[in-house]
Amino acid sequence: MVIRTRPTADFASKNLEVNPSKGQITINDDAGYKTDVRKFQFEKILHNASQDEAYESSASEIIESVVQGYNGTVLCYGQTGAGKTYSMTGSSTVYKYRGIVPRAISQVYALTSSKFDQAITIRVSYSEIYNEKIRDLLPEGGNQNDMTGD
Repeated sequence: MVIRTRPTADFASKNLEVNPSKGQITINDDAGYKTDVRKFQFEKILHNASQDEAYESSASEIIESVVQGYNGTVLCYGQTGAGKTYSMTGSSTVYKYRGIVPRAISQVYALTSSKFDQAITIRVSYSEIYNEKIRDLLPEGGNQNDMTGD
């Protein structure tokens, strides 16, 4: 699991320690009468990372496997305002800030463009789960389809 963090103006540095080199996040919960320390270990922590770094660390290998015939999923999870949409789609106006989705599409086509001896079918789904409902973000015919059946 890859964790992407970003500093904010009111970053809780006295309560939260991010250590990318150890892949560890430590939370110091000081309730006044006791201090509770919790440590979480991750494969990789991207603290204030670029879009390129985020893609190379989290999705590039998955896309290579997809082109070899395996199924692959890239999932962003977090609270509202955490930067999930930015990580997935990025900027539509500044090329270097494009997100995981446009980078993945570019990589798929780059890896398949030289495979003239194979018939290749590319299928992509792009959905979101919001308020316990799954929404198709690539709807056919331009309609937002609710995939939960409600």
